[in-house]
Amino acid sequence: MKYITSTSEFQDIESNMKGKKDVVFVYVRAIGIPEHRAVMEAAFVYGSLYQFVLTTETSLLENISRGRSDFVPAKLIYCHCKAVTSPTHECQRSSSDQPLSTLNIHRFLKLMNAPLVAEVSGDPDKFTSVHIQLGLPLVFIVCEKETYDADRETAEHVAWQLLGKAGVATLSRDTSGPYIPGNVNVGVKTVEEDVPIRYLLLDESQEIIDLIENTKNQKNEESAEKHIHGDQETQDDEVAEAVYRDRKRVLPLHLVPSLTAETFRMMVTSKPHSMVLFYASWETVSLTFLQSVLQMAEKYKDALDVSLGRVNCADMNDLCNEQNITDIPIAKIYQSGNDPLLYTGMMCADELARFLMLSKLDLPLRLPTMEDAENYLSAVFHKNNLPYHSFSALGIFTSHTEEAVDALTEAGKSLTGFINVAIYCGERASALSEKFGVSPPAILFTWSDDKTIYGVSLQSLTAEEIVHLIKHQSLGVFPEITVENFPSFFTPKKPLLLLFSDSRIGHRDGKSIQSLVRGRYLESYRTGWINLNNTPVGYGVLKRYFGFIPQLPVLVLIQFDVRSPVFALLSDQHLTEVNILYWLEMIKGGAELPIYSLLKHEWKAPLHDYDFLAIMDGTVPDFAAQKIPIKMKSQKVSTEGKEVQGPSASLRGTGPRFPANDKEPGTHPEL
Repeated sequence: MKYITSTSEFQDIESNMKGKKDVVFVYVRAIGIPEHRAVMEAAFVYGSLYQFVLTTETSLLENISRGRSDFVPAKLIYCHCKAVTSPTHECQRSSSDQPLSTLNIHRFLKLMNAPLVAEVSGDPDKFTSVHIQLGLPLVFIVCEKETYDADRETAEHVAWQLLGKAGVATLSRDTSGPYIPGNVNVGVKTVEEDVPIRYLLLDESQEIIDLIENTKNQKNEESAEKHIHGDQETQDDEVAEAVYRDRKRVLPLHLVPSLTAETFRMMVTSKPHSMVLFYASWETVSLTFLQSVLQMAEKYKDALDVSLGRVNCADMNDLCNEQNITDIPIAKIYQSGNDPLLYTGMMCADELARFLMLSKLDLPLRLPTMEDAENYLSAVFHKNNLPYHSFSALGIFTSHTEEAVDALTEAGKSLTGFINVAIYCGERASALSEKFGVSPPAILFTWSDDKTIYGVSLQSLTAEEIVHLIKHQSLGVFPEITVENFPSFFTPKKPLLLLFSDSRIGHRDGKSIQSLVRGRYLESYRTGWINLNNTPVGYGVLKRYFGFIPQLPVLVLIQFDVRSPVFALLSDQHLTEVNILYWLEMIKGGAELPIYSLLKHEWKAPLHDYDFLAIMDGTVPDFAAQKIPIKMKSQKVSTEGKEVQGPSASLRGTGPRFPANDKEPGTHPEL
């Protein structure tokens, strides 16, 4: 390692190294900083291959790199002197744009030592190079036999411009013709697996350089933004974070055109079915919902048959007031001859599309014959008429149950867009209901996924009670829990009994608990299962509970009391009916140990500056504090003169037991 202070010293070293070694010039702001130590380690390893030169003079760096160095902590410039045979020729220079760490220096030197231009024959998808291994793209210059020399010269020019940023290879049509499209001259291979080579027809070599540079700059911007916000890991508002992260994404806004007061009235009056999104352009949840609407419009453009539009209430306040829009964002469905419908479901593309499909049906459907009713209960009706929903309800009535018919009719209309409801009042209603073990008035629930049909009597139920019944039954007897249906499934009034599995429910794991559910042995619990392949967030839940991913399947009980303990029955205990009931009784008796507590971690703001309530309290004491603090009464156990005998311990528990005289959990004023 040679230390220099002037440009003349550097020029002398370059002249002496021509035809012998390449020169690695390094600038560091000060001796002893981490970048300097990384360079010294590299010089120790590669000192026999390259001539290392070090300086701390900013003027020397500016003379060599022709750029300001006010805020540059370190810089590495590679001088290609070994290949220079004439003393009059200059050494080509390549600059590293990565921070000077030991790994980055090693990576850069490896790239500098790779062949300038590789030659490829055969299938280019199977070709790899040091650039692909190090995460850089590879550019293929397609060569024709007649113009090989010119194509090779172009490849070398591009390679020098992209040195350290991308690899370059020539691809001959003579040897790789079957793998190359006809009208192209450039291909770009990226490091992503299963992504085919992108072939292009470009006129100038500068277009190739610009293509790689622009891609690299975009990645650097994303990396810089991630670094800027990395100290807080996640934004306090995850929706705002998602909108900020996707702010540069180009959205297909033309699929959902912006409406004025005039175009709005024209659309809702002239179109049989239309949907309008009312939103505010400054509000993050609105922008998130807008993205979902655009995604739906693009995904289902050939199936919807619904006119779409959007109204920005920030600009069209009068129109939003006229339409009685009090909450944003909200989607409103307009149908000629009917009152508008409000969409209150999940803000995702598939759920919204399903709602629009169902909302076009005039519910409840009236089925005139028993054959129509049987087709409705079978998969035939759903495949032909309703491919976007798997659950349906069919009311069966005789001629003397007008009250029940009116109640189901009212319930069906209130469920428009969410659940398909039909009514059969034919002469053979009694025969159809007896077929499924119920007597009219009754309602049959069908799931087209597994062709299950289940009947419930409708004696003396109001429309509101029928709506609640249908929503509850739509989840199924032992439902699969997903992100979409969890809000409808969850209730803090009952303990949650969940089966975690990585496949469909099989004979060994799910049949036992399903049998207990159908036998009404688990009515005091909310039961369901999570397929981790469909809902991978379940892996994070298990890792939080256990500290690792246990062997599946695993049965978990979550109680919602003062400490919210979590209990687990692992698969090595055999999930039989007897074992499940015995395990639940052990928990009731206090003989099972929880593996986790939901109150183990405080709910608090991720950063001090996000604790807005505490900041408000600092200005006006007790202004935002919890007005009625919730405290637990600790159980005082007298130990004088006698030993307290606890319940017998279970061998299955591995987590800590919570003693009765634990410290009271602190209140959470930020809530």
